[in-house]
Amino acid sequence: MTMPQRGAGVKPLTIHQRNVRETAVKTRVRKFEVGDLDQVLVLADRHASWDTTPTRADIEGFHSANPEFFFVAEFNKKIVGFVYGKELSPPAETLDKWKSRKVASIETLGVDEDYRRRGIATSLLTALFEAFKQKGTDLVTLSVPAAELAAIKLYGKMGFEPRAHFLWKRLDA
Repeated sequence: MTMPQRGAGVKPLTIHQRNVRETAVKTRVRKFEVGDLDQVLVLADRHASWDTTPTRADIEGFHSANPEFFFVAEFNKKIVGFVYGKELSPPAETLDKWKSRKVASIETLGVDEDYRRRGIATSLLTALFEAFKQKGTDLVTLSVPAAELAAIKLYGKMGFEPRAHFLWKRLDA
């Protein structure tokens, strides 16, 4: 009787799978520090996906307004992602309609293209959600461009549900 070889039937990991595992293990999510500003600015310029790109003043403002809701992901001393959120103050009537006590918003999330699909965005969002929970937040909102299908899929996996559609139509001059 022959014994099966150790690992028989187990496929070896691809280079991408090994890189994903290595990055996930070595990536550290932490609060934004002023020394991170230049790296976050580069990431925001390249990878933030809304109509306007955050400026240096915007990023400094994010940090000064809500430092407890500003996180970065660091891999080998390089900032490879960031997320910023803030508390919202909707009217009591809105809170009642939303069946909520306290609302917050994800304002900006960016991950370097070379580090995507490695769990970094999920780790950043998880850290932000924990910070929101510590402040008593029970509802989180966000807006995402319709063309950002990977982001929409990620948010869906994290439990976000569509609430509205933002539409536009160009009119001939």
